[in-house]
Amino acid sequence: MSDEALLRLGARVAEVEALYACLLDAPGPAAERRALLELAGAGARLAELACVSVGHDATVRRPTDRKRTAARPRTHRRIAWAQRGADWIIARAGGRAA
Repeated sequence: MSDEALLRLGARVAEVEALYACLLDAPGPAAERRALLELAGAGARLAELACVSVGHDATVRRPTDRKRTAARPRTHRRIAWAQRGADWIIARAGGRAA
């Protein structure tokens, strides 16, 4: 592995360590959540660079690459979850609804 590749990996590791330190010093839940998201992105970038450094062609999916969907209220998510559960139970019972 070249010196340049090792230097880049070292910089990514330092980024992860710094963001972890920020997470430990987060003053509240909102700051903690932001720090965790940044740490996740940095970890994904480190993993991707490590894969590329050894010639592995695996792509690492970053949390920030996902399309953001419109947020649904918690009650809507719970209703959808309950409906899927009910559909599963009905399917397991042979389609017979009581």
